[in-house]
Amino acid sequence: MKSIRMLITVGAVTFACCQKSPDPSTPPNLPGQWQISYYFDQSDKTPLYASYLFAFGSGGLLTAQSGNQSWKGTWSTGCDDSAPKMCLAFESAAPSALRELAEDWRIIAQTDTFIHLEHRSGGGGDTEVLHFERL
Repeated sequence: MKSIRMLITVGAVTFACCQKSPDPSTPPNLPGQWQISYYFDQSDKTPLYASYLFAFGSGGLLTAQSGNQSWKGTWSTGCDDSAPKMCLAFESAAPSALRELAEDWRIIAQTDTFIHLEHRSGGGGDTEVLHFERL
């Protein structure tokens, strides 16, 4: 019985490790409203983004809204090296919290309702983690 459980565990791990990574040339299904459900950059910064709603539009248009204010930005996939990535950018008039998101994020996982992104900082090697969830 123990060997069967080990075989099942090894098979599950092997299957998970061999899952195909997201294709950077195929953008996730993004139309609709999204929110940041988690953002970690040396500490949990999620509360800073509680009032923001994000709309990923066709053609790479991105809008962030908080209350009655909104700011324009852009998004694209497959924008750097061979890893599946999503690049985000915001206009210079956007609040610093939004401009802080302007990175080339590695796509770790994506579904129609959830996106898990990570970015490794150049200097200190810290890893930022960003989660979007569809509303």
